[in-house]
Parts: sequence; C-alpha cells; structure tokens
Amino acid sequence: MATVETEALVLRTYNFGEADKIVVVLSQAAGVVRGVANGCRKLKSRFGAALEPFTLTKLTWYEKENKELVSLRQAEIIKSHFDLSSQAETLTGLAYMGDLVIEFSPPHEANDNLFRLVNACLEAIDQAPADIQLVLRYFEIWLLRLQGYLPDIRRCGECHQEFTDTSGIFLNQNLVMRCRSCSQGQGSAVSRKLQIQMRATQKVAPQNFVKASHEVPASVHRELAELTQQLIGRVLERQPRLRSTFQSSVAFEVQAPVQS
Repeated sequence: MATVETEALVLRTYNFGEADKIVVVLSQAAGVVRGVANGCRKLKSRFGAALEPFTLTKLTWYEKENKELVSLRQAEIIKSHFDLSSQAETLTGLAYMGDLVIEFSPPHEANDNLFRLVNACLEAIDQAPADIQLVLRYFEIWLLRLQGYLPDIRRCGECHQEFTDTSGIFLNQNLVMRCRSCSQGQGSAVSRKLQIQMRATQKVAPQNFVKASHEVPASVHRELAELTQQLIGRVLERQPRLRSTFQSSVAFEVQAPVQS
C-alpha cells in the first residue's frame, strides 16, 4: 500500500453509503484521482470542510495496486472558495470547468501545467466572479492547447505559411485553420479580432486577459464561445453536460461593459 501526499483541487463529490463520499480531485502529483472519504459526512468528520468542491487542499491518501479508488486519509485546507458557491451562475461555471478537467484528463496522469491553469482560473474567478464567462473562455482555449486539440492559430494547417495581419483565415469541417488560398474561401471565416483574442490567451495570465477583454466587442466574445464549443464538442463527440445550461441563460453571452 503506497501513501501519497500532495496538493489537490476538489472537483466533484458524490454521497456514498450512509456516511461516506466519493471524491474526485485534480492532484498535482497524480492528476485526476477518485477516492473514498470514509465517514466524511458525519458531524465530527476529520475532513471538516476540506472536501468541498473547488477547495485547494493538502491531501493524503493510500492506494492499492489495481484498485481504481484510493482511500483518503487526511485533508487540510490551503485555499477555499466557499463564497463563490452562493452565486448560481458562478457555481454552474465552476462545475462546468471541473467537468471538462475530468473529461479531458486520463486518471492518475500528472499534469502540472493543467493543475496550475485551474488554480489560476479559480483565483481569477475569485477576484471577479462577474467575469466568469471570460475566464471560462480562457480556460477552454488553454485546456484544448495543453491536451493537443487547439488548431494552430499562427500557421495554415495545410501549407504551413504563417498568417499575416491581412490573411483571411477559414475553419474547415475538421476544425483546421487554413489560409484563403488553401481553403479557396470555403469554411467558416475567423475574424481578425477573434484571432487577436485567441492569441491573447496564450500571452497573459487570466486576470489580465479578463481586464483586456472588457474592451472587446460582445460579438467577438460570442464568436469565441461558438468556436470553443465546436472544438470541445468535436473532441468529446458531444456537448459538455453543463454547456447547454450556459446557452439557455442570458448570462452565456458575455457583454462588454458600458463605457462611462
């Protein structure tokens, strides 16, 4: 039986039996891990509030060979985001982000870049909950990039020539970005402003991306949301479980703030 101690972000929990929970975490040492927290639903549980979703914890577990579920032994809160759970849209957005991490991440495969990305996005949401949709677009682009599914936004996927400021870019049915010559104008046109917005996600931290995005027209936010939806749907071969919730709400369309 091996013992693992690592920082971990709680992504999701399920009630299990009369007093236990199944807990899904993104850990720094082992990626996505599922474990059983025995007795955590009891009033005097040793876990306290450390297993609440989106809490950063110092987690200890035991694992046995060929066992999918580990046995959680200790959890200590490093950073909580309890205040965010009081807002319905924010809570749904966080759950959506957690779902994508689980969908895109093979179990027990460490990914330090992904761990740092989720942490950074949680901090950005904590600082500006009203801008959660902007943070989610940032997160989607980076998740696709880290897992190797983001199309090259700098070069044509066919002739490999770099796109210029005057290049027309078209997205084909296979979600490959091509220049005007290779695409012969066929496919969905990618606006210049969307290209700039996508490149911005790869240059700055999420907080800075959010601030800069306040100056971007709402039409570009919608275009980016439609693109990430296409890409994620293509990878998963379906739309994410919670994405439809955003689409059915007014909050899905990020509006640029009115300038005073």
